[in-house]
Formats: sequence, structure tokens, C-alpha cells
Amino acid sequence: MAGMEDEENPAPANEVKLPQSEAIMEAIIRSTKPLPIDKEDDACNWKRVDRCLLQISDPLVPWLRCRWIFFTLEVVGFGLWIYGLDRHYFVSYVLAIYILNQVLLFMSPATEDDRLLLGKGSSEYRPFIRALSEFKLWGRSATATTAAFVATFFDDLDLEVDPSVLLLYFLLLFIYTMKQQIMHMIQYSYVPWNRSKKQTSKDEALDV
Repeated sequence: MAGMEDEENPAPANEVKLPQSEAIMEAIIRSTKPLPIDKEDDACNWKRVDRCLLQISDPLVPWLRCRWIFFTLEVVGFGLWIYGLDRHYFVSYVLAIYILNQVLLFMSPATEDDRLLLGKGSSEYRPFIRALSEFKLWGRSATATTAAFVATFFDDLDLEVDPSVLLLYFLLLFIYTMKQQIMHMIQYSYVPWNRSKKQTSKDEALDV
């Protein structure tokens, strides 16, 4: 009779396997959890790197003319290198687009708010704050030129393209972006290369 009762009421298999499956899943989840990362150590390491970079770059800030002479010679040397190789035109195109983008950031204000831009509906002098500083423009452009020079040593980066087509694309992009930049300058009434501070006249100074 006991055997017949067991056959009539068999124990469901899920009741036995469910706790075991949950234990297996929990073990898998624990094993796949990422190890804890010490964020404080990473922050300290990045701070050390930033300090080292600042120690290297800060002495170069006052040497404005020397820095840009170096960059000009670097660009001329890169152009002669590409002319001698007669290849890697795509690398040159990418470098030109990148430098153009950085120049546009240098010419653009850091804010789009017309109340904070120079000479928009107010006689009060407001300094022109650039989206990219002069030193960062030089640093990024020089670094990109060096990286492009290194890229010419890798044949995998030498894509077969027509240099005349790339030159045409770059000229069209240059004209379009400069047109947009000039329209933006006219809209917000600012001149990015004007370093002289606006001088108030004697009549304005005496008018209280």
C-alpha cells in the first residue's frame, strides 16, 4: 500500500532541484562580479600624471613665438615628408581636418549666451573667452602632427585615395566652416583676434 501511495503521489522534481539551481546561480553571479577598484588610488595616479604634465608644459607657456615657429617647421617638415613618400595622403587629410577643428574652437567663444559675449548690446567691456586657449591649440596641433608623422611608418594606414579629391573636400569644408564662423561672429558681434581692450572716450568718462 505504501508503494502504491508513492506511485499515486510522486514528489515533484522542482521542489528538489529549485534550491540547488538557486545556489548554482548565486555562485555564478558571485564569480562574475567585478573586483572592487580602489578609486582613491586611481585618482592619485591621475593627479600625479597631471602634475608631471603641468611641470613639463608650464615653462613653455611664455615662449609663444618659439612654440609656433616650432609648429610651423614641424608642419613644413611633415609636408615635405609626405611629398617625398608620395603616399599617406589620407593621414594628411585627417590631420588637416583635426587642425581646422581646433582652429575653429580657438576662434569660437566659450559660451553661446549673447549677454556674455563681447559688444552685444552693451558698452561695458567683456573679455573674449575662447572655447580653446592658445596654448591648448598649439599643444593639440603639435601632438597631432607628431602622431601623423608616426602613422606614416605603418603601411596599414596608407589608404589608396585620390589626393586631388581629398584636397577638394578639404577646400569645400574649409570654405563652409569659415562661412559659418563669420556668420556667427557677425551675429554675436565679436572679433576673436582683437586683443586690444576697448577704450572709453573722455566724454563717456565724464558723463556720470
